[in-house]
Amino acid sequence: MTAIEQKSYSLPPVELQEVLRYAACRGAEGEVLTLAQWAAETAAPLLQGRVCWRESRVEIWGDTVGLGSAVWTSKALARRLAGCERAVVFAATLGLELDRLITRYGRLSPARGLMLQALGAERVEALCDTFQQEMTQRCGKTQPRFSPGYGDLPLEAQRDLFAMLECPKRIGLFLNESLLMSPSKSVTAIIGIGGQACAAAGCGACTQRDCTFRRETT
Repeated sequence: MTAIEQKSYSLPPVELQEVLRYAACRGAEGEVLTLAQWAAETAAPLLQGRVCWRESRVEIWGDTVGLGSAVWTSKALARRLAGCERAVVFAATLGLELDRLITRYGRLSPARGLMLQALGAERVEALCDTFQQEMTQRCGKTQPRFSPGYGDLPLEAQRDLFAMLECPKRIGLFLNESLLMSPSKSVTAIIGIGGQACAAAGCGACTQRDCTFRRETT
C-alpha cells in the first residue's frame, strides 16, 4: 500500500434540489424551499471537507477481495473491482460543526434539524464526488465508489478501513463500538482504478424503485 495522504477540500455550491430529495421533499417550493436555503446559508460556511486516502493493490479470488492487509468476502465488491489492479481507499468528513448544529436545532425546531440532516447528506456526497473527480484526473478511469454496508460487504469492514487510514489522527474521524462514525456526516469507501465498464451504480443499480430518496435515472 502507498503512504496515507490527506487534504482539505472546498465544496461546490449547494444543490438545493438534492437537499430536498434527502429531506424527502423532492420538488417542494415555498416555505420548504426557504427552509432548505436557510440550512445552506447557516451551515455550509461552517463545513470543513477533509479526506484521507491511500492506494492499494487489489487481489480477487472468486468472491473474496484483498486490499493490503484487509480481506473480505463480498460478491458485490468483487464484481465492482473486477479487472482493477489497484484501488483507492478513502475516508471523508465534514467536521463536527454540523453535528453541533443538528443537535441544537433538533431540540429547538425539528423541521430545521431535519433540513440540516439533509444538507449534510448532500454536502458529504458532494465532497466524495469532488474527491473522486480528482482521483479520476490523477489515475485515469475509476469505478463508482463502494462503501461498507453496501450489498453484501459487511459494515464491520469499517474497522479495517479505519485501521488502514488512521482516520482519527489524519482527519479527526472516529468509529465507535456500534460502527457509527463521528462526525456523523462522514463516508468511507473504495474506488477501483481501471477495471471493467460499470453499467450502473448508486440509484441506477438499485432495484428498490419506490424509494423516497431515489434519484432520477435513465
